[in-house]
Amino acid sequence: MKISKIFFSVIIFLNLQFAFSQTLTLPPRQSTMLTGSQFTAVIAPLSLTARENSIYNEVISGNVPDFYRILVPVTSTAIIAAQTKSVTYYVIPDYLAVGSDADYFLCPMSPMLATKIADSIGCTLPTRKMVNDIYAQATLTMSPLTIPASATMTTVQAFAQHNNLVKNQRATFIPTYSLGTLVGGDKKDVVISNLIYSAANRVIIYGWHTSVGNPIQPMSNIHGDTYMDYSHGIRLVQNDVMYNNTPNTVKAILQSTLSALLSDEGVINPPEYPYGNPITFLSVPKSFAVLNKGNNTIDIKVKNDGQVTHYKIYTSTNGISFAAPVTIIKTALNISTATVNQPCYIKIAAYNSTYSVTSATSEVLAAVPSNFQDSLLVVNGFDRVVTGNTYDFIKQHGGSAFNNNIYFSSATNEAIQDGLFNVNTYKAVDWLLGKESTVNETFNTTEQTAVSNYLKQGGNLLVSGSEIGWDLDINGTVADKNFYNNFLKADYVNDAPNGQASTWYNSVKEISPLFTLTDTLNFDNGSNGTYNVDYPDVITSINGSSTCLRYTSALNDHAGVCYSGLFPSGTLPGKLVHLAFPFETVYPAAKRNTLFKDVWHYFFSSVITSLNTNTINADVLVYPNPANEKLYLRSAEEVKQIRIIDLHGREVMSVTNDLKQINIETLTNGIYFIEITTSSSKITKKFVKE
Repeated sequence: MKISKIFFSVIIFLNLQFAFSQTLTLPPRQSTMLTGSQFTAVIAPLSLTARENSIYNEVISGNVPDFYRILVPVTSTAIIAAQTKSVTYYVIPDYLAVGSDADYFLCPMSPMLATKIADSIGCTLPTRKMVNDIYAQATLTMSPLTIPASATMTTVQAFAQHNNLVKNQRATFIPTYSLGTLVGGDKKDVVISNLIYSAANRVIIYGWHTSVGNPIQPMSNIHGDTYMDYSHGIRLVQNDVMYNNTPNTVKAILQSTLSALLSDEGVINPPEYPYGNPITFLSVPKSFAVLNKGNNTIDIKVKNDGQVTHYKIYTSTNGISFAAPVTIIKTALNISTATVNQPCYIKIAAYNSTYSVTSATSEVLAAVPSNFQDSLLVVNGFDRVVTGNTYDFIKQHGGSAFNNNIYFSSATNEAIQDGLFNVNTYKAVDWLLGKESTVNETFNTTEQTAVSNYLKQGGNLLVSGSEIGWDLDINGTVADKNFYNNFLKADYVNDAPNGQASTWYNSVKEISPLFTLTDTLNFDNGSNGTYNVDYPDVITSINGSSTCLRYTSALNDHAGVCYSGLFPSGTLPGKLVHLAFPFETVYPAAKRNTLFKDVWHYFFSSVITSLNTNTINADVLVYPNPANEKLYLRSAEEVKQIRIIDLHGREVMSVTNDLKQINIETLTNGIYFIEITTSSSKITKKFVKE
């Protein structure tokens, strides 16, 4: 990585379109500002509150030594999921000080003030593991200097006495180790830890390593959070980091499955001290949707959070490498800069501009910006924390749709629960559930109502997951079982084919018109890019459905059902494909794409939508099929209108006269739907233009 340094300014580096500062984001220090010794004289007689207010004002106004502004990289590693992973973060070269290069004051302070300063300039405090890594990678390590314990060790006078000892010690290493060199050993660290919230109002201290690398101070929370003595130091760490070529934050990592990179305590949540501001922590956005608006713009809808003023929007063209975030006020979450007619992958973080607090980033969603309303909605309902859940399976679902020239929008299942938009505007819904099970609920009551209403109104639903039957049919309520049997059209049989977990990872097509695949479908055992589908449900058809897939383990073990017709209390016929294994785990991608194509064609190959619920059949013949120049119609009823629709859902032709034949010479070769409106019904049929 190449780093360009500009004295007294914010440093920007670019790595895969992600930029962040590698200096402290503070104003330049003015020559008229107080020196370190002058500042200690000012604050010595003050109360703790007044003293801390003075420290905050000096730091935020830029009264810190110049050599502190250039941050130093430190790398931490950990073994996660049997793989060695690493992350590099940036730290100030010594403990936080007020004053000039020539006269500075290493400044003890409360953890609340340290957190407030850190949040104000995009930083955080280190963990115990980070302190160890910083010391291990320090260019200069100094022997700890102590002052005999006494009642005065918590006074500003003792702070100044120790500051002079450390400054004089540091001067003996110049010019070999110039100011700005990463230094360790001169102070204890105030650290973030789960101990912050194990007892009220605690400061957590650790470190002060000796020359052989052993800390004098084990991690401790014995002192109250207003206690500080001469040995306490504040090491600021830049919150923004790059992990695996993707922008992330120290705080987000500490709250995630990657926490071992930076913590030897596991997840730390929340990863900071409370410091009296109304907002010190923001929840990760969970209820949101990424929708194509139909005008080449993406609309992001998020459930309102009163603590949030803006959202940081991360975008990607592949769902892997994300650009630097764009901060957008929450009332205008539109993106008009994404490439038209191409998938745009998005994750978001909540942000409060008043207190500079940012949440961890959300799961990944996506949409295809275009100038027409798309026809597919992908819903991610896979919230369960399990090995392999990367919360970005929109890549597989949306990718297979786009491979088949189908544009899409997406939403979290929480957005459906909260009614952030109208699901019924979409011709088809792909609801992914992965390994979601009883703890997180595959379909809760609100979601069941939304799905039931969608199907009753003629919707087309693809639903896939390995634990749906286990949750709803075996462990569910009476209402759950009713939904599973009557709307998902399945009956639970077994927790895995032949009752054997982690054994069977394939299914074979049923002899039916649904699938064009002629061989087996394989789904992941954990070594093919997603996660281990160790317990795929065995289901069977019920209430009018038909088996469409069987497991190869035994032909009586059904892996999928399909249904076409009216659902209970429905007004229009809908369609369902229910897979008892997760769609995203099918590999290779070509097989997954073909599977999606077959489902899509099943949904739209022959749809009759009645305008009169007593008349759902109409005698209409469309021929020839395939056609080249003209399509001909024969109908027992008067035809009022004909619309031709492409696979995106776009109307490409509308005819209201000469309804017996339609000239299709101008259409591009491909698959289309012809919607025929008669006096009593709408009939949609598929045809091929050659």
